[in-house]
Amino acid sequence: MSPDGGEVRPALPGPEGPVPQDAPEGEPPYEEAEHDISELIHAIGAAGAASRPFVYAPYGSVNTGSVRGGQRVHNSTTGGQRERRATRVHEGPVPEAELHTAAFGFAEPAWFAAAVAELGQGLLFLAGRPGSGRRTAALNLLRECCGDDVPLRALDSVTELDRWQPSVGSPRGYIVDGLFPSRPLGPGVLGHVRSLLEKAGSCMVIILPDDEALLQRLEQELHVTPVMCQPPPPASVFASRLAAVAPLENERERLLAALDGDLLAELLVPELVPAEVVELVTAIVEADGDVDALGDLRARLSYRAEKEVPQLIASLRSDPDALAFLLAACVYEGLDHRIVAEEAARLLELSEGRLVAVLPVTDSQGARQEGRPNPDFVFRRPLTELLHAVRAGRQPRAIRADGAYSYRVEPVAFVRHRQAELVLRHVWREYGQLSELLVRWLSEVNRDSELTGPVGRVMGMATSWGGGRRALRHVHALAQSERTTSRLIAAHALGIAAEDPVMVAEVRYRLQQWSQARSPHLRTTVAYACAAEFGLSRPDVALRLLRTLIRGLPPRDREDEEQARVRLAVRAAIQNLFQAGNEENVFGRLVEWLDTDGAEHDQVLVLFGQLLQSPRWFQRQLAEQTVQGQLITEITRRSLNAPGSFEATCTALLQWADWGRWDETSVQAVEHLFADLALSMQHGEFRLFVEIDERGSEGWAGRHIARNAIERWRRGERWETA
Repeated sequence: MSPDGGEVRPALPGPEGPVPQDAPEGEPPYEEAEHDISELIHAIGAAGAASRPFVYAPYGSVNTGSVRGGQRVHNSTTGGQRERRATRVHEGPVPEAELHTAAFGFAEPAWFAAAVAELGQGLLFLAGRPGSGRRTAALNLLRECCGDDVPLRALDSVTELDRWQPSVGSPRGYIVDGLFPSRPLGPGVLGHVRSLLEKAGSCMVIILPDDEALLQRLEQELHVTPVMCQPPPPASVFASRLAAVAPLENERERLLAALDGDLLAELLVPELVPAEVVELVTAIVEADGDVDALGDLRARLSYRAEKEVPQLIASLRSDPDALAFLLAACVYEGLDHRIVAEEAARLLELSEGRLVAVLPVTDSQGARQEGRPNPDFVFRRPLTELLHAVRAGRQPRAIRADGAYSYRVEPVAFVRHRQAELVLRHVWREYGQLSELLVRWLSEVNRDSELTGPVGRVMGMATSWGGGRRALRHVHALAQSERTTSRLIAAHALGIAAEDPVMVAEVRYRLQQWSQARSPHLRTTVAYACAAEFGLSRPDVALRLLRTLIRGLPPRDREDEEQARVRLAVRAAIQNLFQAGNEENVFGRLVEWLDTDGAEHDQVLVLFGQLLQSPRWFQRQLAEQTVQGQLITEITRRSLNAPGSFEATCTALLQWADWGRWDETSVQAVEHLFADLALSMQHGEFRLFVEIDERGSEGWAGRHIARNAIERWRRGERWETA
């Protein structure tokens, strides 16, 4: 697979890297080494990125999913995480994938038609409780009102609407994730926004929480009555979703035949929200009509779990092993049972007796009267008993290949959905002293990209469980840690924390401050956050922060080891943003940075040369000879003629020429680029063409152009390289 997720192509020969090896069991872990660029990108993306298989097979018919049961195809990720949600864009263009997900199986509620009519006037306020499908409904409202071809854009809750301007160009639809509490919307700002939308021919949906005080103020001060997002009846949502998943009626009947009697009517209670109905549909479809695979639905669905969490904790109060295992399983649900057991043991050791309900009792002579379990006894509790105690189980063995090699796992998963989050939230709120222990335990996790994502998710969720001005204190401690792993955890945590409309302002403020801090650890964390959930959902903000980081870097010949790590983190962030679908935005910013005065031009050119290793977007622009293609040619010329960026640019273009043996787009792109470069044979272009001539083989794209250019220069037709 190519770095940008494109087709697999042979790379130029080069030295092979060492195969990673695990430390022998029983030996102390060595000091954490720094990640290289590939490890860093994998570690940043491990939590949120779904696996995307690509196969290079010209004229071949390839199925990348698993096939079971006749003609039905079931595609699933191999990450083991249940219900992993794709990153939602909170600031920037709403991707087509998110719009497709929102429209898939959408059941129109009774108020939908009236809301479309109101939105047609430009502005709509949509309120509802969490889980009611507000964002899904808002996206469908915008598509219904604007049309399928009109681009949609998301705005964060911190957007200052009094300074906001619609995008220049064609009309757009806008979705705003809440109003920030400290900046209430006034009548003047509301009228200004409506006027801007009317002039631009655009419309906007502002999503609000089901906050009685906020809604009352809007009605009294602004004379605005928000539309309440009352979801359709669960039966309607169920029927619509099932019809989308299984379009054929006989297929739906086969899936539902696995349910006993009136079980479906019993489960579709009126209080279910759409997300919970989708969970029910998913469980039925995954069972594929198999009664045994379906199991007891009553015990699996998340909306039946919350009331039972206190009872579960109480039942384990005198069982420190099970308590530690429960907490570890909550954090690392979906990972291999061996990892969960190791982390539970580490937590128990760190607790220093704080997870033990009954302490030893001694008499006046100091004689022990009561026994104490030996913490070093490895057979204290069998795995099967621990799993049964915390209501979890081992899933069937699976093969994963996240790194340089494949391995088998038997993931731990709770019987009931969302139990992990509910348990952690309960203990964090109800047992104050435990939160400090959990933070210490999680912050010292071993270097492993498989672990940083789950830990970062818990750390991020904990910011909303605690609240107050100290909500990000534990994340700040991670951000300034000397350990790369801790900083990666902090980056993931900041992305999760920014999902909260109230917390997002503090997250953005912290990142802005840290981007200018003297501490290289804080600046590295900012770059990681730009590459992870926070930056991917806010590419404009991420690019502004990365520009600040680039400006603070010294030239390469004067940088120390810590500053080199900041540079590597910036490179990983730029590459992640580019590969996440923001190619035009990222390239436009690089061009903008090169057009302004500054000392960072050489660094920007190096970044550009490294981005050329993700060629699909660049090659498409060059092949079609677009305006962007002309800019790419110009920046490539500058990059080749700058000493610091020549190597990265030349290496990427050599790969392009080699790949041209298999791909017509690569051929067109390389030939157009080389033809333009040959018009100005400066030393950079000359060195590139010499490399092509010496290293290239038959079939390399653009090789004849390079040879002709060299021959013309040797005949004296080009003198710029002299």
